[in-house]
Amino acid sequence: MLVDFTVENYRSIKEPVTLSAVAQKQSTRKTSATSKRKGIKSDHEIAPGYYVEGWDMEILPVLAIFGANASGKSNVIQALDYLLIMMSRSIQQTAMLQRIFKYAKPEPFKLDNISPQNNTKFELRTIFNNNIYTYYLELNQNHVFHEKLDYAPFKTKRIRRLFDRKWDSNSKQFIWKTGEDFAGSHNLLHTNIKENDLFISTLANLKVDIISTLLDWLLGGWCGMNLGYGKVDFSFIDSLPENDMDRINIDIQQALQIVQKFDTGISGVKIDKQNDSFLNKYNIYAVHKDNAGNEINWLFDEESLGTQRLFELAFWIKSTLKTGRLMIVDELGTNIHPNVVKYIIKMFQNPKTNPTNSQLIFTSHDNTLQRNNLLRRDQIWFTQKRPDHSTELYPLTDFHVRNDLAIDKAYLDGRFGAVPFLPSDEEMILQGDEEWPEI
Repeated sequence: MLVDFTVENYRSIKEPVTLSAVAQKQSTRKTSATSKRKGIKSDHEIAPGYYVEGWDMEILPVLAIFGANASGKSNVIQALDYLLIMMSRSIQQTAMLQRIFKYAKPEPFKLDNISPQNNTKFELRTIFNNNIYTYYLELNQNHVFHEKLDYAPFKTKRIRRLFDRKWDSNSKQFIWKTGEDFAGSHNLLHTNIKENDLFISTLANLKVDIISTLLDWLLGGWCGMNLGYGKVDFSFIDSLPENDMDRINIDIQQALQIVQKFDTGISGVKIDKQNDSFLNKYNIYAVHKDNAGNEINWLFDEESLGTQRLFELAFWIKSTLKTGRLMIVDELGTNIHPNVVKYIIKMFQNPKTNPTNSQLIFTSHDNTLQRNNLLRRDQIWFTQKRPDHSTELYPLTDFHVRNDLAIDKAYLDGRFGAVPFLPSDEEMILQGDEEWPEI
């Protein structure tokens, strides 16, 4: 599970910002007896955290980031998404994916004279089997300068080194250090790791017992940030072995069960193999029924954009909840009804529908998601521009608000920042006069 993530000097992010999934300590303070807003739940009632044995902390199932356009919401989760891709697939494969899927490159902050010369830095903390793993990476677009992995066993809580490689500018080579707990033949690969690649991504293809749970999570434990942001894409099916199709079919049918809850009119989904196509091995069809009960099929890309996005989300949600993954979604509510978005959030919040402790991190402009009894106060985060146009990231809990506050209204009123500055009505009228002169 993700504990927290820190990034520095990445696109609009200049100073270090940290997104944390660690739950705030449960407050004993109750809603005021004179409050006009009855039925308000405590944070713990809204979403119980995942208790981590030995660390006296809970991890949150959902984090939501709100903010004005161009405030850096997407850059925060892009940075996390990008780091996970590099860790699991290597920098070279990530560069290839950039060209195909247009991932954001690790470009530095460009609006001053110093940051473009500095490196981008990431730090990721995760927890598996109650042990905390901390991965640190410092690089620019051409070179890795520092990469290290530590862990802290829950029994001792002492941080122990696994590996550390740091570039020495004098000798033009990496200085390597490994810990006693990291002994093994994998350390013989040191000399094969290039200046522009990661040791962790090499380890991902090996069996290293002490970090096996971390590597499993990296290889199959997260879903990328563009989900729900474009047309449904099942092109990955074409690259799968045919013996995987039964499993994919099961996942698709389970996703269909979610989509059918929202009255989309789809009664089924079919996958047909094409033997005469050089582009796609499979066609995906949506199945509908006419008034007489007859099946009518058409290609899934003929469905409405909203239905396609919903189906793609449902497909990955089902897979995420089944395997304990991390799901990252930019603009979760794009072309999807707000009630559907709330239902998705509740699926992750409810231990009955999320028994594997999966996590969801998303951005949104929909302030109705901030209304009480959907998200805890420590699940709501904001981004806003600093005076130098860099991104500031901070949680709602910085404001110490009551749990019965109408957070959505307070947010639009600008009480927490992270809203756009708009011209006044008078300014708009004057601008209108200038733009539309009398004829």
